[in-house]
Parts: sequence; structure tokens; C-alpha cells
Amino acid sequence: MDWRSGAACTGIAPGLFLPPLPPRGDPRQALEYCRRCPVLVECAESSLRAGRRHGVVAGVWLSADRGAREVLREISAGRVRQRRCVRCWRVLDPAATERSCELCGFAEVPA
Repeated sequence: MDWRSGAACTGIAPGLFLPPLPPRGDPRQALEYCRRCPVLVECAESSLRAGRRHGVVAGVWLSADRGAREVLREISAGRVRQRRCVRCWRVLDPAATERSCELCGFAEVPA
């Protein structure tokens, strides 16, 4: 059985996962599917093999998240240590000192 059949996004229009670049793009709807997906590791592995550079995969907005390829490698290895906004689930820059998400403005971003 193909891992895609178990993905939370199965049957969802693929365009949802290809939002425009910031500041117009908003990946939150796509990230909601990723947040509850049981096959993030497989999705990350597939994206790395395919060399994808755009869109939302495995909860990472490849077009806009800093260090997106590194984060995908961590996810594919089963290590999910990156900081994420607790509201929109966007990957946060580990070097950022701000305590709010630049995408949704949520002000209680975890340290």
C-alpha cells in the first residue's frame, strides 16, 4: 500500500499546498492537514527524493521557511525538533528572538 493513501491530505486539491510566496501566500490551511498527518516522515522523504523546492510538504513551507531542506531532513530521520507556532504550525526560525509568529501574529510562541 502506498503511504499517500494514509495521508491527511488525500483527496484535497493540490493547489492548496502551493500558496504564493509571502507576503501574499498563506499556508495555514495546508499546515492544518500536515498537523494531523500520520505520514509526515514518508512525505518528507518523498519530497527530498523528488527535490521539491516549492509548496507545503510535511508541514514545511518550502518556499518561505528558513532552513526548509534541513527541517525536511530532520523529519525524514524521525527527529522533529524544530520550533513551530502553536496556532498556525509554521516552522519558526530558531535564531529569531521575537516571541510572535510573523505569519499569524500569535504572541505566545514557544521558546
